[in-house]
Amino acid sequence: MNAPNGRETILHVAERLIAERGLHGVSAREIVRTAGQRNNSAITYHFGSWDGLLEAVWLAHIGNINTLRTEMLDAIAVDTPDRLAALVGAYIHPFVAEVAAHQPSYWARFNEQWLTGVHMDFVTRPTSLVPDDPKYPRVGGMTLLKELLANIGAQLTHIDESLRARRVALMARFVVAGMASWEREATTGTTLDLGSFEDELTTLSIALLRAP
Repeated sequence: MNAPNGRETILHVAERLIAERGLHGVSAREIVRTAGQRNNSAITYHFGSWDGLLEAVWLAHIGNINTLRTEMLDAIAVDTPDRLAALVGAYIHPFVAEVAAHQPSYWARFNEQWLTGVHMDFVTRPTSLVPDDPKYPRVGGMTLLKELLANIGAQLTHIDESLRARRVALMARFVVAGMASWEREATTGTTLDLGSFEDELTTLSIALLRAP
C-alpha cells in the first residue's frame, strides 16, 4: 500500500480533528502541524482555502454514498410496499456502509459536528446558524440527499405538511448522532455489531417518522 501523500494526510487529519473537537475547535495551523507539514500554507496549496479543505473532506465520502444510494433508490418501485421504510433504508444504509469502510471511521462524527452549527430544520434551511460563518463549508454532492429527504417527507401524510421537513430533519439528526456514538464506542473495542445497530436505527427512525 502506498504511503499517503501530503494532501491525503491533511485531509485525514482535518476530518479526525474536526470530528473529535468541532469546526470551531481546530485551527488550520494545527491541522498542518499535526499532518507533519512544514509549509504553513499547505492547506492553501492543496485545497485553495480552509473552505476548500472542508469541502474536500465531504467530497471524499459523498461519492461512494451517492453511488450506493442511487442503486438502492433505483430498486424502489413506485408501488413498493412500505415505500417509507424502503426510502429510510436508502438514507441509512449507504451512510452506515461508508462508516464501515473506514477503520477507524470519523465520518459520522464529522457529520455530527457539522449539524451542530446549522438550523434545526436543515432539510429546508441547510445554512449555518451564524450568517456567512467561514467555519462552515460549502457542501457538494447534496442533490441526491435533498431529493431523498424530500421524498421521505412526502410519505408523512399523517402530519401537517408544514411539519414534515422538520420531522425528517429530526430523524436524520437521530441517525447521525447514533452513528457518531457508535464510532466513539468502536474506539474502545466494545461497540455493538454494526449490522444489528443499523437494523435498530432503521426501525427507530421509521417509528419516529410515523409518530403522530
